[in-house]
Parts: sequence; C-alpha cells; structure tokens
Amino acid sequence: MKRIFIFCLWGLQFTALGVTYEERGVAAVLMGEAWSEGAQGMTAVAEVIHQRVVDKGKSPLRIISAHQGQTHAFSCLNGTTLDGLIRKFSREPDYQQALQLAQTMCQTPARLPGFSRFANHFTRADEHPYWAKGQRPVAIIGRHAFYKLEHY
Repeated sequence: MKRIFIFCLWGLQFTALGVTYEERGVAAVLMGEAWSEGAQGMTAVAEVIHQRVVDKGKSPLRIISAHQGQTHAFSCLNGTTLDGLIRKFSREPDYQQALQLAQTMCQTPARLPGFSRFANHFTRADEHPYWAKGQRPVAIIGRHAFYKLEHY
C-alpha cells in the first residue's frame, strides 16, 4: 500500500498539496486563457472569474465549468475537460503562480488589485465578438480587452 501512495505523490509539487480541486481548475483556466500575458494578464482573468461569481452568485468551479452545448464560457476548455486542462498545465513552472492567483481569488478576493476594473468578460483585443458589439472595453491588458456587460 505504501508503494501505491508514494507513486501517487510522485511528481506532485508540494505547493499543490492541500489545494482544492476548484483552485487547481481556476489555475488551469488562468493558464489556458492568459499564460502568454504573464502575471498581470492572469490576474485580470482571475478578476473576471471573481466578478462572475459575484454577479451570478455561483461558485468559481461552476463559473469556469459553464457551457452551452460544446461551447464553454472559457474557450480554453473547448475540446477538453477541466481535468485535462489541469493535467496539461500542472507541470508547467508558471502553474504555481497561477495557483497562487487562484487561491487568492477563491479565498481572499479583496486582495485582487482590480486590473480589470470589475469586468465580467474579456476577449482578444483584435477580436470583435457579437457580445461586444456597441461596448467599449473598461481595460486593455496585453492582448486582451476587458468588458463590463450589464446583461449576460
């Protein structure tokens, strides 16, 4: 039995121990959506997730898992599962930073800096999705435009 337990822990980084599934999932979504934008970009996406938690009264896990048919609210989940996304990113060194952001968002969201200005949506700045028609971004961070939509 000890060998199985040791095998299961092999490869896990110590900071991942004691972290909730919800936090790991949020961290993977942050990586999938904004890894290329660095800490500020991932923080802004964490703020969007938190704003949806506030707006919708749902848990972060429910927010990141939201979908209509095969289309997910967070496009990094299209074509995969949350478990698959966690597996994809959990061994990346930057995942630890995303995990810290996820823990802050889940446990002490008041400590988020407010980069996204209470945005509840974002897209690449060079895209013009139907839901952004007639809307002006409240923030532009890296290659992402952030929007505060009244009804969604």
